[in-house]
Amino acid sequence: MDKTNSPHIGQEPLGLIDQVVNDLTDNLKSYRNIKIGVRLISDKSGVSERTIYRLLAKENKPTYQTLLKLYRAIYNTNNDTLLLSLVPKVIKNEINKCNPNRASEGIQFHENIETQMLYDRTFAEIYILAACSPITNELIQYRYGMSGMLTLEKMLDMKALRQTKAGLYTLGENQTNFSAKTLKRLGMSLIEKYSKPQDAEDYGNNIIGFYAEGLSDEAYNRWLEVDAKAFEEKIKIANESKSKGTKRSFTFMVTDTLNEK
Repeated sequence: MDKTNSPHIGQEPLGLIDQVVNDLTDNLKSYRNIKIGVRLISDKSGVSERTIYRLLAKENKPTYQTLLKLYRAIYNTNNDTLLLSLVPKVIKNEINKCNPNRASEGIQFHENIETQMLYDRTFAEIYILAACSPITNELIQYRYGMSGMLTLEKMLDMKALRQTKAGLYTLGENQTNFSAKTLKRLGMSLIEKYSKPQDAEDYGNNIIGFYAEGLSDEAYNRWLEVDAKAFEEKIKIANESKSKGTKRSFTFMVTDTLNEK
């Protein structure tokens, strides 16, 4: 168990940014020099070197996805459930506060499920469908044919899905937290296949919106705050018991600059 979970007697617990800097700095001590260490942590975690340097300089606040990536590398595990039992309390609280996936007894969060979703569109769609409400063999075969049935077998083997007594399939004991890269690919894939522009002719069916403008830094940050609050509100609504139903729905939100990568 990581000793940083509990501060020493008489020592104030570190804030989020200070804790991240402290843990990164401790990890970098095992390398010959900082540049080598940052490069290797970046390669292992998938977090850019630029972001790691900015974190060390306390120039920005990491998202929960960045925290998951960094601490997977620090603790050398792809099991996010195990990871949350190891990380310092302030890190665990931040991840749980922002992550729409809620920890539950018997659920293990594994990065290998996300890897499959990133490169296998059928795997990703079946996973999302099952996350909304239970699915059947007939639905999978109708939409994806025999390749879908083979994917179903793979998902059962990976425990990404489980079969209920009623012969339906729901998410299994092994699930995943999505990185921003996976969220982008999922969102674009689902929009291309399921977004229905014709339904936008009347209110109450869907929402399709786009707007571009030159903004000040302050205004851009306000846009981000509005989106973040809206997303959190959607999650709260979805988690209410009275909200549960069979109308499979998705929301995908992106606010970004028109600067190239």
